[in-house]
Amino acid sequence: MVSTLPPEVVIKLQEKLGKEEAIEFIKALDETIKELSLQRKLELKEELAKELVTKADLREDVAKIREEIARLEGQIAELRGEIADLRGEIGGVKGQIAEVNARLSKLETYIKVLIALFLIAIALYSPVFFELVKLLFKP
Repeated sequence: MVSTLPPEVVIKLQEKLGKEEAIEFIKALDETIKELSLQRKLELKEELAKELVTKADLREDVAKIREEIARLEGQIAELRGEIADLRGEIGGVKGQIAEVNARLSKLETYIKVLIALFLIAIALYSPVFFELVKLLFKP
């Protein structure tokens, strides 16, 4: 018999209870301790099992994460497509701006020519200018 009690305690029990009764008491005590220990181990095992993540839980979480990643990758692909479309539109707008700038440049040139023509017309119809030209070409 393997006793969980120290030898001094066993000797004292044998002195007080007698050898046979002490042995029976120690056996009963050992059995009780084993049962309580086993019961406590089972309780701890149950508690740990409740708290531990199982492989199934991990697989489920991994599957959810993969689904979320796939969804996000889809959104990223959509956004990249939209960005490409916007870049194309920006290129078109830049071309239109260049056309408008070229037209404005031509209009500026036309306006300058018109201003010069108006000044010449005003000068030609002015009596003072007419007199001035007479004086210059007088023989």
